Amino acid sequence: MGRLFAKKENTFMRSIYIFVALLLFEGAAFAQNLPKFSGLMFGDYYFLAQDHVPSQNNMQAFDYRRIYLTAHYNISSDLWARMRLESDPTASNLGNGKLSTWVKDAFIDWKNPIPNSDLVIGLQGTWNINFAEPLFGYRPLEKTIQDLHGISASRDLGVSLTERFTKEFSAGLLVGNNSGNSGGLYPDNANGSPTNLNPAFRYKSAYLFLDYTSNGFTVYLDGQYSGAPNQQDIQTGDLILNYKTKTYSIGVQGFLNTVNKANLDGSNLNRNGVSFNGWVTLVKDLNLVGRYDIYDGNTNKTYQNVTLGSNQFLYCTQNFLMAALDYKINQNFHLMPNLEYTTYGVSGSKPDVMYRVTYFFDF
Repeated sequence: MGRLFAKKENTFMRSIYIFVALLLFEGAAFAQNLPKFSGLMFGDYYFLAQDHVPSQNNMQAFDYRRIYLTAHYNISSDLWARMRLESDPTASNLGNGKLSTWVKDAFIDWKNPIPNSDLVIGLQGTWNINFAEPLFGYRPLEKTIQDLHGISASRDLGVSLTERFTKEFSAGLLVGNNSGNSGGLYPDNANGSPTNLNPAFRYKSAYLFLDYTSNGFTVYLDGQYSGAPNQQDIQTGDLILNYKTKTYSIGVQGFLNTVNKANLDGSNLNRNGVSFNGWVTLVKDLNLVGRYDIYDGNTNKTYQNVTLGSNQFLYCTQNFLMAALDYKINQNFHLMPNLEYTTYGVSGSKPDVMYRVTYFFDF
């Protein structure tokens, strides 16, 4: 009798163990399919010792420039999605002045609809900005040259296809609404007037890139065409060369941009710029970062000092210098004291001189 009871007890315990093991297995499988959350934040304490607008001299404050909260969900082995919220104090304010968030990314990525490709549908990054940012690094210090001068939006709502032809060479095409993150679409009618709305008409953007990367060396070429009201269509070409190792990186980015019929006399607005970027590791966890930009906001000099008045600072030539130290306290937290110095091609103007201590963390 005792042996029979012991046998039943052992059978019962084995059943319990099997049941618990199944629960743990199911829990682990379920947990693996949950969305993964990540986030980042960067900002500064800044002191604007001098500004081209005299009323801004000696401004100083603590601020943040970017907060991301991202959800990444693996739907299946060949499908994943991203949802990202952003808070930017220059663009995310409510009517009452309170800080808010807005949708930065919302897309689904279908891997290998054709071999070695990605098909992305939704609100996604545009390549001429979002390729340069991770390649050069140090977005917490400053925007890339195109982003800094508003040459292109960093996001668009549309569909893209990227193809990896070899390990080194890839290309892609993105077609979007030319609406950025706003969701707004340009109105139009037959004569280009924005007064009579035709919601069925949509201006589009198209982006194309070619990328070759091998042994740390990158050659990247992209182009953009965007429709706009009043036939003020936009064309942009961009070229990046960069070489990166574990201890240093050096690169250059140059672009040409034309906005048709954008000057007051109906001529084209032509803009161009070149940016030299680099960093080097001085000692473990401490990098020296440098950047120098040359920018021409309007090659038609008539519109730099006379017609545009106070807007001349947007369209004049500019020279931008940044120097920084990047101290990596740990993998997720950096402190970066830095200096930005900007000169303007406007007679009698003074340069901007800004001292900052920038912080960055992610999780």
